[in-house]
This record gives sequence, C-alpha cells and structure tokens, in this order.
Amino acid sequence: MRDPKNLPIGQAARSLPEQVADHLLEAIVAGKIPAGTHLKELVLAREHAVSRATIREALIALEKSHFVERIPRSGVRVTELGAEDVFELFEVRGSLLGLAAARCAKAPKAAFISALGRLVKQMAGLAVPEAEPHRFAELSVKAQHLILAESGNPYCMQIYQQLAGLSTWRLVRKRALSHVQLERRVESMRDWEAVIDAITHKDSDAAERAARRLLNNSAQGVRTQLALLAKSDGDTDQEVTREKDPTRA
Repeated sequence: MRDPKNLPIGQAARSLPEQVADHLLEAIVAGKIPAGTHLKELVLAREHAVSRATIREALIALEKSHFVERIPRSGVRVTELGAEDVFELFEVRGSLLGLAAARCAKAPKAAFISALGRLVKQMAGLAVPEAEPHRFAELSVKAQHLILAESGNPYCMQIYQQLAGLSTWRLVRKRALSHVQLERRVESMRDWEAVIDAITHKDSDAAERAARRLLNNSAQGVRTQLALLAKSDGDTDQEVTREKDPTRA
C-alpha cells in the first residue's frame, strides 16, 4: 500500500466527494450534526453547492466507516452509538493492539523501543495532578499508533483507526476521557510500562496481554467517567426542578 504523500499529484488529489465527506465528518465529530439526524441529499447538495451525486458518494464513504447508516424507506442518518457499543469497540481495539504488540515483541528494533520509551516517559511526566489530561491521551494514542505501525500489518492500523474514530466520536460528544482522573493516568502508566517491558524482553504473550489490559482499563475509566457525568447532569436537572418548584424538597 503506497503512502498518499508519495503518489503523483493527480492521484493524490482529494476528490470532491472525499472533501465533502471530510467536511461532514468534521461536523459530526464536533457535534454540529447530532446523532440520529437524517441527512437529506438535496439539502446537503444546496448547502455545499455540489450535485446530489457528489453527496451520495460522500454518504456512501461515511456509511462504510459506520459514521452514518442507511435505514430502509427512511434514508441516511447519523449513527447512534450507545455506551455499550463503545465498550465493545474497546474490546475489539484491545484485541488488535494486543496482536500488534505481540508482533512487535518477536524482533523489536532498538529505534522502535527508544521511540516508544520516549512517549511513555512523556506520559509519566503527565501522571501528576496539575497535568493536562488531553495531552496524556494524545501521547497514549501516538504510542498505540507507533505499535500498530511497527507491527508490519497494515490492516491492523487501518481497522484500529476506524474503530478508534467511532469510539472517540462518542466520547467527544459525551465530554468523557479515560484519563481525566489522576489515578487513571497512574494506572495507564503502569500498563504502558508493562507493554514496553514485555516487548523489550521479546515476550510476545506478555506483550499481548499487557496491551489488551491497557485498553480494557481505559474502557473501565471511560465507564466511570460517563457515570460521573450522568450523575452530575442528573444533579443539575434536580437543581433546576427545585428552582422552578420551591415547594419540593
């Protein structure tokens, strides 16, 4: 599979449907187009000043990535993912990352171990109370992608990124991150140290287990954060109700 950056300009240029698909995806991820929204070709064509055929191709591309779904006799709508869908996606991602880590452990290159070590060291510096959780999460994603790329299996990376995109979309809309809590960052650090230790010692089985555990613990962190957010939202709703009806306790 050739890198798009190395393709001739004519082959590397993004088609109009791809550009429209990227624009719609950006709006979906940002929450500007909420889950469940029906996407009408004619409306989108007018909005983006393109043909309905272009919109149709763009929606087909998004459908393949599961960001939208086609409902019989109803048209296309933005996919609605429930919380349990996200956790199941984490499980599949854990399997893929575990496979990639096991492959990396068979004959780890010094440059790869060094690069992964630098990322883990940077994460360690963010496992403190005043650190920015988003930065920790970004480094964790980079480390995952490094392992996937080093595994030598291009399909692992391709499928993993697709699944990660789906779950990230849900988490962004729900304002939830696995690493918001300090204890989660500390736990994640231990998991990453176990991954790099197993790969360094060429222990494929241990590397696979550690990588799976990393994603499983991340999923549990998300579950906890979602529960906290739900409770917070519920408390806010109750406060609003009390303000409207002061006779209620």
